[in-house]
Amino acid sequence: MEPSAIVLANMQRLRRVGGGLIKLAGKPMIEYVLDSIPDEVSDILITVDEGRRVEEFEELAEKYLARVVVSGRLEDARDQIEFAVREADGEKLLILPSDAPLITREFTSFLIEAAERFPAVLPRAPSRRITYLMASYQRKPLKEALEMNPSIDMDGLIKKIGGALYLSSNSLKIFDEKLHMFFRVSSRADVSRAEKLLRRRTF
Repeated sequence: MEPSAIVLANMQRLRRVGGGLIKLAGKPMIEYVLDSIPDEVSDILITVDEGRRVEEFEELAEKYLARVVVSGRLEDARDQIEFAVREADGEKLLILPSDAPLITREFTSFLIEAAERFPAVLPRAPSRRITYLMASYQRKPLKEALEMNPSIDMDGLIKKIGGALYLSSNSLKIFDEKLHMFFRVSSRADVSRAEKLLRRRTF
């Protein structure tokens, strides 16, 4: 199953940081997320919510052989997933937010690999909350469940497809001992903290 990666730059919370275009240590925050996508992924989408910034994202997308798609404002995880199912070409979907610059390629590779066997691979953040939008899915069962249940919410959708793999935050420490991959940048103060964490990271 060929994978697609969908990088979400279209959520309302991202407007304060330019949808991911705000600079971190000299480059747009979204680039750290794009850099985390494994080389095997050839279909990369960047979703934006309005047309006026498309040109800025398209310049960036060209560097990563990605495509920019305008989604409108999709705040709900279920709507984001439905949009990804409709727009992506791959049979495995890697969903990533553009405000998580500390995500690692080891982690995203694992999400893609696990989606070979499981229809949904859902990490839990340190708060124990399921992160539907930093996860991976098989496209076909999602598409079928959405077509049969057009008004279903995200929790109901996961129940319908069945067989989801839930990843505890403790189990994810093999990829990131401090679990910094869950750190989301939503303010100028967060930018400074993210830059400090990036400087401390060892590769």
